[in-house]
Amino acid sequence: MSKKPTGTGRKGVRQAVESAEVVAFPSAGANVEQGQSRPPPGVSRRFNRDESGLWRRPTDDGASPLFIAGPIDLLAETRDAEGNGWGLLLGWTDRDGVRHEEAFPRAMFSGEAGELRSRLANGGLTLAASAAAKNAFTEWLALIATEERARSVTRIGWHAFGSGSVYVLPSATFGMADERVVLQQETPEPDLFGVSGTVEEWRNRIGALCRGNSRLVLSASAAFAAPLLTLMGEDGGGFSLMGASRLGKSTALRVAASVCGGTMQAGAEGYVRSWRATGNALESVALAACDGLLCLDELGQLDPREAGDTAYMLSNGAGKARASRTGGARAVTRWKILFLSTGERTLADMNAEAGRATKAGQEVRFVDIPADAGAGSGLFERLHHADAPGDLAEHLRAETGQLYGAPFRAFLTRLTQRLATESEQAVRDALRARVIELTDHYLRNWPQASGQVRSVARRFAIVALGGELATGFGLTGWDDDTASELVKLCFDAWLTARGTAGRREDEQAVEQLRDFLSRNGEGRFERWVDPQATDTPQSGDPSEPPGERFRTQNRAGWKRWQKQDDGRMGWTFYLSSAGMNEALSGLNGREAKRVLVDRGFLVPAADGKMAKVVSPPGFKAVRAYEVRPVILGSDAGDTG
Repeated sequence: MSKKPTGTGRKGVRQAVESAEVVAFPSAGANVEQGQSRPPPGVSRRFNRDESGLWRRPTDDGASPLFIAGPIDLLAETRDAEGNGWGLLLGWTDRDGVRHEEAFPRAMFSGEAGELRSRLANGGLTLAASAAAKNAFTEWLALIATEERARSVTRIGWHAFGSGSVYVLPSATFGMADERVVLQQETPEPDLFGVSGTVEEWRNRIGALCRGNSRLVLSASAAFAAPLLTLMGEDGGGFSLMGASRLGKSTALRVAASVCGGTMQAGAEGYVRSWRATGNALESVALAACDGLLCLDELGQLDPREAGDTAYMLSNGAGKARASRTGGARAVTRWKILFLSTGERTLADMNAEAGRATKAGQEVRFVDIPADAGAGSGLFERLHHADAPGDLAEHLRAETGQLYGAPFRAFLTRLTQRLATESEQAVRDALRARVIELTDHYLRNWPQASGQVRSVARRFAIVALGGELATGFGLTGWDDDTASELVKLCFDAWLTARGTAGRREDEQAVEQLRDFLSRNGEGRFERWVDPQATDTPQSGDPSEPPGERFRTQNRAGWKRWQKQDDGRMGWTFYLSSAGMNEALSGLNGREAKRVLVDRGFLVPAADGKMAKVVSPPGFKAVRAYEVRPVILGSDAGDTG
């Protein structure tokens, strides 16, 4: 069977893409022109379909035909790639003359098919209300069949069929496949990938204002980059524009959303989702944005107790394992997304509020970028024609309310055309090679960067690649190096805010031990007083006279006033095993201690072990970790 191009099913979408001389593939699977209906298969002589609608013929001579519904056609029978999930692809025209096509699983046809009738009525199909008409409609659904076939999928995004890949949206499919490919869901998500305006209008009125503004270029480029993750085999993850209110964070989110879609009621803002949801609800939100950009506004609305786990869930692309009604395991929901978020607080702030430490893996997956571009205009570096940052933000809000969706479909059209005309593997290899080049460019001043920083730099590079491809396709109006260089500014801002190109766990080991000693140094560390000593202070002030050793409760170790390597006096801390484990809670203890030794804060034993054998007062021989006082000083070691 020869491969067929699959394409859009709505006139407005086709016009928006064609206006930029980017034409989506025509509809496949039918031997009729797009938008025309197909006569029903006529598998039962009891039913008749004409221009006035669907009728059941009378069974008695002289009786009148029974009106069932308005004109409705069976376009194809659907099934998934494994031959399961059979359904029907139905088409009808509403009273405004708008053509609708939707695939329904046969599981909805059982009983009275009430849910199916509701969805058809919501789409503008006239349905008779009598009990006889309802029964006849259910009977018609059970009897109709056709030789036309279509493949069904249950989520948007990339799907592989044979040797090719297609990208599925609720109302359009892009790419080459042996058969038409349609989205078929029992409970469909709202279609947020609406289109208003043309690519040319978006390029001239929104894309042009992104030039010179690094955060806007990052946001728009992220929308174009999202479909590249699966093609290149990259992990999911995202960015959060972090900063005080009124910086323009929501403006960047609307610009990103305007690339992808929107709704008639809210414009591009209709594409933006809210963090105000449970982790379970965000699973379905993520699935509805698979292989696309998920825009989430105001991180502070998320329950802090779920922040860390949600960061992992969105990035790892897998929902919770759940049991079915019978006790068996349900299929785990899976997706791959790039997300863009806004918030006044960082992920670390959210975790701290919940009393949890931020793990390095969370930081790598959930990258906080300072929203303030540092040019004195909040999010913006360049105001173009506007007199003030607020004026530019309001102008972009108005433009994104009118122009949205067309750039993303044009991008998918050009990308799938390239996959069809070239070897898919060659395209993937070329994309990966460019990401490596950009990653090396971003890290040229950080040759010793840790794997964590390199991973984040790679995600920035993928975003820049999305902007480069869109520019090459003629969608943005930017210069060839606009995306790569302005995205690099955002990466540099992130790295500066992070404070180190090293591993986050290394910094956490030092920070946690320093914080533990600062908080508990006086109350939980017993004074190690030599009976013959005359210069041991009663407190931390060396000017005070010597005193007696006092007892502590919940002891974490001992502290000893003694001369250091530089000749100065200071408190040396000796932590018990329990005390050190508490101080380094949440970290890999072995790795954390190695870092402390490398930084010169922890003194290892002569036998190679991390803990020394010491004899504090009242103890003959115990293992304890010797920590130099320099960890509490201003010269606490190189954290870079």
